Amino acid sequence: MRGMLTASALACCALANPAGAQQIGLSEQIWSGDVLRPSGQPLVPIYDGWFTNPDGTHTLCFSYYTMNTEESFDIPVGENNMIMDERFADALIPTHFDPLPPAYRHVFCAFTIDVPADFGVDERIVWRLTSNGQTLEVPGKIIPPYVMDEPASGGRGEIAPLVSLEEGGEAVRGRRGIHTEVRASAGEPVTLSAWIEHEEPEIWVGWAHHSGAGSVSFDRKEYEFETASGPATVQASFSEPGEYVIRMQTIRDIASFEFYCCHTNAYFHVTVGD
Repeated sequence: MRGMLTASALACCALANPAGAQQIGLSEQIWSGDVLRPSGQPLVPIYDGWFTNPDGTHTLCFSYYTMNTEESFDIPVGENNMIMDERFADALIPTHFDPLPPAYRHVFCAFTIDVPADFGVDERIVWRLTSNGQTLEVPGKIIPPYVMDEPASGGRGEIAPLVSLEEGGEAVRGRRGIHTEVRASAGEPVTLSAWIEHEEPEIWVGWAHHSGAGSVSFDRKEYEFETASGPATVQASFSEPGEYVIRMQTIRDIASFEFYCCHTNAYFHVTVGD
C-alpha cells in the first residue's frame, strides 16, 4: 500500500458505535494517504482472506493498517480489542501496534483463525478494535472473492519460505505459522532465531512486538537475509516481566506482500522474568 489504502482492502470494514446502534459504511468515509498523521488517527482492522487446509478446515487471515506515522498503541484483549465470537476467543490477537511501516504500510495477516470444515458462507467472525476514540470492526468470511493462494501461487510461481525455530526441527510454510516458547529476563537481550529455506538465496525478514504489556526493543527490525548464512536472528530486550509474543514474518521481498502471497509467520511466546 503506497500512499493509499485501497477500497478492496477496506471493503468490509465499518465504523461501529460501541453500543452497536449504528455502522457507517466505508462508502461514506474517506481513507487515503491524505489522512496519515503523526498521531491521533485510528487503527484499521482488515480481513485479508481465507484458504482451505489439507484436512478440510479453513483459515481466516486478519491484518491491520495504522494511519499514524509516529504513534504506537497498546490495546489489551477486551472491550477495545476483541473477536466477537466466543468460539474463537483464544485467537492470537495483536495487542501492540507499531507506527506505520514506511516500506509496506499494511501489516499483512498478523494473525489467523481456524474454522471447521462446515463453517458456513453466511457466518462471520468479527474483529473489533477501538483506538483514538474510533471503533472499527471487520468481518471475516469464507466466500469465493476472498480465497487466497497458500502456501504457493501457481500463477506467479511464488512459494512461502520454509521456517524452523530450532536447527533441524519441525518446519512449516505459510500464514498459520509456527510457534515456540522462550524464556528471558527483563532488561537483558535474548537472541531469537529462525532457520529459513527458500528457492531465492536472499529473502526479507521482519520482527515485531505482537503482544505483551511492556515495551520491546530490537537491534534490527527488518532486513534482507541470505538463507545460506545460518539462522536469521534478532536481539530482543523486554522492559518488564510478563508474557509476550514476538511475530516474525518472512517473504521473498516486501513487494510480494502486495500480491497477498506468499509469506510465513512465526510466533515466539516469551516468558520474561525479573
